[in-house]
Amino acid sequence: MKRTTLVTALICAALGVSGTQTAVATAATSSATKKAAAKKAAAKKAATKKKKQLLVCRRGCPYSTIQKAVDAAAKNATVKVKPGTYVEGVVLTGHAKDGISIVGLGTKPQEVVLEGKGAKRADGNPAQNGIFVDGADNVTMRNMTAQNYPANGFFVRNCNGYLMDHVVAGFNRAYGLYAFNCIGGRMTYSVGYGHGDSAFYVGQTPFQDKPVPTILDHLEGYENVLGYSGTNSKYVDLRNSEFYNNGAGIAPNTLKSEKFPPAADGIVQENLVYWNNFNYFKAGSSVKPLPAATGGFQYPTGVGIVLLGTTRWNIKNNLVFGNFKWGIMTVSDPTYDVATNRDNKIRFNTMGGPFEDTNGTDVWADGAGSGNCWENQSTGATYDAGALPDLILYPKCGASPQNVIDPAQLAEVAGYLTQTAGQEDSWKKHPHPPRPDRKPIDGLGG
Repeated sequence: MKRTTLVTALICAALGVSGTQTAVATAATSSATKKAAAKKAAAKKAATKKKKQLLVCRRGCPYSTIQKAVDAAAKNATVKVKPGTYVEGVVLTGHAKDGISIVGLGTKPQEVVLEGKGAKRADGNPAQNGIFVDGADNVTMRNMTAQNYPANGFFVRNCNGYLMDHVVAGFNRAYGLYAFNCIGGRMTYSVGYGHGDSAFYVGQTPFQDKPVPTILDHLEGYENVLGYSGTNSKYVDLRNSEFYNNGAGIAPNTLKSEKFPPAADGIVQENLVYWNNFNYFKAGSSVKPLPAATGGFQYPTGVGIVLLGTTRWNIKNNLVFGNFKWGIMTVSDPTYDVATNRDNKIRFNTMGGPFEDTNGTDVWADGAGSGNCWENQSTGATYDAGALPDLILYPKCGASPQNVIDPAQLAEVAGYLTQTAGQEDSWKKHPHPPRPDRKPIDGLGG
């Protein structure tokens, strides 16, 4: 006999209640128990739902700041943010925040704004980033803007997977969308402008036996020191994106400043890379390069795609035009052996001529490294002449292409990278044919 039935029977017997009355009492007790259990389950479900769906707005919502909602959120919860400006820096730390999504509810990213001017973190210290994810996996940031932060717009670190989707980063001091020491992830349908380093950055990718790709697609980067940059980045697939009006458009690189060198095993394909003639060294520039971004030499301006000390990068099927110094350049760091170009392929790119918007020179190389090759650029593509014949300086892709350092090229690039505003003096300038909804930052047509 169930405990509730036994208790009811004993009470009824003590009171001289009949068997029929006992049955009625038992049924009533059972019904009350079931109702109590259902009520408890409903309360638990409501509490769980509350932790899974958290609403933020300036007034009248359960949470008035994004940080308060994030603090209350359980794993895999969604923090929904109504349109407005939020002057704060949001921090998610540790695996307790795995899978959280922070989603703007506006019709476009510009309606939900994280503002860095005057922003503070929950601990009262000045906010350095719009959203900073440290050690949490698969966090999603969607449909919002982060602007004017002292460091970065959207920053993920020490993670396994992330998604930055339909976000905008503007005039943050360092990076717009920034991933560091992460395995896999995606940046997609996003915009970055006005950064002292790069709009999009993937750095210090750990070595992986079974590599997980990092996908960057449908991005737009303009008016940055660099459009895309990735120090010691690996397994990156950068495609279907547009980089224009930057100092340089795309620049994977190997530097001593980060772990896990070199930058390796990346693909840059099917991108528009043009008009990267932003001379940010000039007085009055809206963007100033980070001192740490130069590392003792200046980044090249007037360049579409730069490979600095990369290994096994595949640069193919890109449209590269209107860059006044070089369309695609490959250069090694003679002071850091691991930053030597090895086994890179530059193939099937459409250069300036077909667009009637030439690059200063379409292709430039210093000749350093081994296994690097160039072939099947568009008809009429120009190769910067060094002391060596072109067939030696720019070997075709075949079995183990040989590379030879060209002293004339080394002297040219050394002279170029030690200049600041004077880099522009050697550009080959001309008016650009117009492009819909685009205006060249160099002021020449368009």
